[in-house]
Amino acid sequence: MRGSMILMIFSASLFAQSPDSLFNRANRYFETEQFEAAARAYEKLSAQVSHEDLYLNLGNAYFRIGNIGQAIWAYEKGSILSPRDQDINYNLNYVQAQVRDRIQPPDDFFLVAFYRAIIEKLTILDLLTIGGILFMGLGVLYMIRNNGFIFGKIDGLIQSVLITAVIATGWIMLDKYWAVSEDQAAIVISSVVDVRSAPIARGENVVFRIHEGTKVDISTSQPGWVEVILLDGKKGWIPSEDVRTL
Repeated sequence: MRGSMILMIFSASLFAQSPDSLFNRANRYFETEQFEAAARAYEKLSAQVSHEDLYLNLGNAYFRIGNIGQAIWAYEKGSILSPRDQDINYNLNYVQAQVRDRIQPPDDFFLVAFYRAIIEKLTILDLLTIGGILFMGLGVLYMIRNNGFIFGKIDGLIQSVLITAVIATGWIMLDKYWAVSEDQAAIVISSVVDVRSAPIARGENVVFRIHEGTKVDISTSQPGWVEVILLDGKKGWIPSEDVRTL
């Protein structure tokens, strides 16, 4: 893997802790190639702090010990926080290429695919910022119009464009919020998992198998079991211990 698949050291002041903090210990574990100890330390820290660089380090530690499922989980968590981070995306794509399952979603109309590609790269904070800038633009337009600097068709055109952009941004933000709040994605962390037609472990109800690192959506759950849906629409039940939710 390229140079980005290394420990990404970031300022300890991010966590405002002493040099002997858990974060610094995790870094030292990684630098001395004690990757299992580093992963445990980063995991413990992740219960207190949520930061994309922390998940990058955690993913790197898991990758070094050959735990692809947990590495993908960590990179996915980092990508949720910073979807345009080049190091996280590179490492995520690299490790995903090693996943055994090759599940392709149904082909979308190109405009739908384009829309999804955009929304995946934007956070809710990004959309709030864009919306705020557009509202400021409307305010500036109102002041300029009141001072008589622009008028007629130009005024109406600019106003229509800004209002349309504000509405579109608001809709995208709601769509993003619904996707984040309603969907419960997860990563398979066991080597091989039998997917069953019902939440009961019987040999005859295995419908297919999935492997470590595969991303699924959880549609429903009950004690000890979750129903998962794959990108291609296949679904079934697996033990809840075989996946880690994002």
